[in-house]
Amino acid sequence: MRSSHLTLAAAVGAAFVLAACQTDPISGPSKIVGEPLLDMVFGPAGNAVFPSITGARITTAAARDTLEFTVNALPPTGAGNTYQIVLVDTATGATTAATARIIRTVRSRRPVNRDSSVAVTKVDTSTAAQFSIADTATSVAIRIANTAVATRTHVLLRSAGEGSVPASLTTARTGFLSFRYRSGTTYATATGVFGSFAQATANRLPFVVSAYVVNASFWGDQIRLSFRNLIRPPAGFRYVAWLVDERTGTATRIGGILSPVPENAPLDDADLGTGKWYNDVGVLEAQVRGDMKALNIVPQDYTFITLALEPYGGTAVPTRPGTSYVLSASIPNSVASRAATPGKVFGAVTSSSGKSLVNTTVYLQGINMTVPGQVASASATGTWQFRAVPTGMYKAYAIPFGDAVIRDSATVTIGSKLVNGTLTGDSVFVTLRIP
Repeated sequence: MRSSHLTLAAAVGAAFVLAACQTDPISGPSKIVGEPLLDMVFGPAGNAVFPSITGARITTAAARDTLEFTVNALPPTGAGNTYQIVLVDTATGATTAATARIIRTVRSRRPVNRDSSVAVTKVDTSTAAQFSIADTATSVAIRIANTAVATRTHVLLRSAGEGSVPASLTTARTGFLSFRYRSGTTYATATGVFGSFAQATANRLPFVVSAYVVNASFWGDQIRLSFRNLIRPPAGFRYVAWLVDERTGTATRIGGILSPVPENAPLDDADLGTGKWYNDVGVLEAQVRGDMKALNIVPQDYTFITLALEPYGGTAVPTRPGTSYVLSASIPNSVASRAATPGKVFGAVTSSSGKSLVNTTVYLQGINMTVPGQVASASATGTWQFRAVPTGMYKAYAIPFGDAVIRDSATVTIGSKLVNGTLTGDSVFVTLRIP
């Protein structure tokens, strides 16, 4: 397969010796922020979790009409977009939009202590052939009961961004996640494959992390990433750069890949598009250019930058990046060192009924996180505090001792201020009330 010739490669962002002010071909005169960033390595993401299928099985009953499997780590869909479930027969190309019973499992931590957890499930009993994802910590269990199962060979997941389910497959690629469950008269489930599907095996393109990083740097208000030989994203997906703060869950979408200077044209069709910047399996050359001033952000408020896979389609882009990180880099020390020192959140729990306040659990959670970042217990007088809280937005929650239900919450914003020439995080007082 031609894709096998793509090698796993990642280069360190090129080291530049730059003057105080230079001219950028996109943004014009630019001033370097800090010293040249020689400490940012942009390569394969160690914290990536790509979509996968587990627990696939087909009923042993003679009708062979029921399939069950679980899909893991699907990136969130934007508003109006969905994932489609399709049954495919590779011998004829025939397709069927599969009806399914869908069970979503969102894993979060019940904030009684740091170790307890709970799985929250949502069951959709409608006969849906498509579904959406809003959160990154989601598993989707799917059960297909359809007479077409016995006459098809593969299960295929597509993004609705590709359009409606075709009546039959052609030589073109489609879909992003698939597995075989029938070969001739033998019914046995095979391992799921993440990557573009096609009727003919030779035309398929499994996704692997593959790119040569030409440059990765912060330059003035600009983020600059340049690549060669990116493998094409799976059908229905595109490449998008994000800044992510693992401490609070905050994420800012920088934008998709572009063709090189001076063309700077969007390459959102890199999955299936044609043109001079593509060959059959890859994107020959591409770049990302982000304007942090326009986005009203600073890089030191984040912990890493990533080039991720994102499903396209719908009326709006996703608000979170998912975990399909292809390439990433920690924010360099030369930038992170300019971040504000941690702030402090402290406060009191009160009770209108005179209920004991001692050991009331108070926890702090990033506004976009499903897992609490910090947990504390209130004293007998109801006081509590978190001494080192990075800048960002949080929710503070209170649960009385022996209870398991959140009784009050408050939004907390830790900003920063300049104190004696040093950025310092705010100190914020919060009052939480229980019955």
